[in-house]
Amino acid sequence: MSPTRAINVVTLSLILFLAGCFGAGSTADAADEHTHTPNASPTISLDQPLFGESNFTCETNSCNGSLFHAVVDADGDVITSMGWDFNLDGLIDAPVITNRGETNVSIPIHHWTMLDDESGWTSVAFIAVDSNGAASAELISISSDLYLLNPTLPVQFTFSGRDAAGDMSADGGDALVHIQMTSGDGLSWAVLKVSIVVDGGASYTCAEGDASADCTYSKDDDKNWETSEEITISEGDDTNMCGQDATGCEVVVTLTKLGIGDEEDKVIATVTAFADTG
Repeated sequence: MSPTRAINVVTLSLILFLAGCFGAGSTADAADEHTHTPNASPTISLDQPLFGESNFTCETNSCNGSLFHAVVDADGDVITSMGWDFNLDGLIDAPVITNRGETNVSIPIHHWTMLDDESGWTSVAFIAVDSNGAASAELISISSDLYLLNPTLPVQFTFSGRDAAGDMSADGGDALVHIQMTSGDGLSWAVLKVSIVVDGGASYTCAEGDASADCTYSKDDDKNWETSEEITISEGDDTNMCGQDATGCEVVVTLTKLGIGDEEDKVIATVTAFADTG
C-alpha cells in the first residue's frame, strides 16, 4: 500500500471514529433529557352538586353537605392519594378513591365564618398526589344557608323556667322543666348548648332529641329559638336524676352559645327551675 493511500485510510478511520463518538453522545443527551422531563401534576375540578347553590345545613358541631370533584393526570399516572382538606393544613381529612364523584362531607362548625345574617361560609381544599409524587391542590368556597348567629349579640337574651307537667318515677326518661325565651332576637339552634345540674349534682350536657344521652331537650323544627318559644328538658331513657322521692328537684340550666370561627363560647343565661315530682 502506498504511503498516500495509507494516510487516507487512517484519516477516514479517524473521521468515522469521531463521528461515532459524537453520535453516541447525542443519543445519551437525548435520553437524559427525556428522563428529566417535568412530571405533570394532577388537574382538579371542583363544584357543588347544586351548581354553586348551597346544599349545606348545620347542626351543633358541624355543617353537612356534598361536594363534587374530578381529577385527571395528563401523564396517565395513577392518583395514589386524594381527598378533602377542611382545615387547610395540607393533609387529607376525608379521602376519596375515585377520580370523579360526589362526596358527603361533615365540616366542623369552627371552620365557618359569618357571611351575613342568614348564612356562613368557608373554604376547603382538594388534594391529589400521583404515583410519581407530583401533587396539586384546588380550593373551593362554599356557603351554608343556616342562620349561624352574628358573634355580637344585638340584644340581651332572657329566659324563664317552669316545671314540666306530669308525674316522675324512679326510672329515667322523665320530663324535668320547660325553659322559655322571654326576650331576644332569635338564637340559632345550631349554636346552642344546653347543660343541667340537678340538686347540686353532676353537670350533664343535653343532646337535642337523643333519648340515649344522659339528658335531652326538645325544640320546634325551625332554624331559631324565638321569643316566647320553649324547650323541654328531660332525663335520658337510662338516666334517673329526679323522682326517687316526693320532694322534687332543683334544676339549674346553663345555656351556652357556641363560638363560630375564632369566637369563644359564651354563656348567655343560667336559669333555675323546680321539677315537681307530681
